[in-house]
Amino acid sequence: MKASTRTALLVIAIGSPVLLAGCVGPSEDDERNEVSIGSNERTAGTDALGVAIVVDGDGNGRVVGTLINTTQEPQRLAGADVDTERGPAQAAVIPGEVPLPAGQPVELARQPAISVSAADLPVGLFVELTLDIEGADPIDMLVPVEAQEGPYEEVEVTEPPDGDVSP
Repeated sequence: MKASTRTALLVIAIGSPVLLAGCVGPSEDDERNEVSIGSNERTAGTDALGVAIVVDGDGNGRVVGTLINTTQEPQRLAGADVDTERGPAQAAVIPGEVPLPAGQPVELARQPAISVSAADLPVGLFVELTLDIEGADPIDMLVPVEAQEGPYEEVEVTEPPDGDVSP
């Protein structure tokens, strides 16, 4: 057997298990998870996962992502603030607050919305988002502004009631 053939077989024998080690099938959690392009932040009592602001191009935005209450006590999402390099953008939790049951994921793309005035939020910008959580520390994070297309195409961007998004 030639030396080059032995070398090739050796590379295949050693490399195959290494290459295959990263090949795994989907986990049972994959079905439950939403799009996770956004930012993640974990505090002592709450996890915020895959958080972004989806904008519709007409001046409306919606916070999407998953919130998980990691305590045994009830929590509530009571408010949201958005601050940009251009100044604050108004945001409101509609219909006023969102319960966060212990250990249960709350999908913000499916639940009552966090509406954001997005007239000054171009796609690609990162903004400061603060989520006010009753029963836990607030969550401060940088989140991307994403267009209502691709993985966010079916996200319903909620228009603020009567144009008012004051907290």
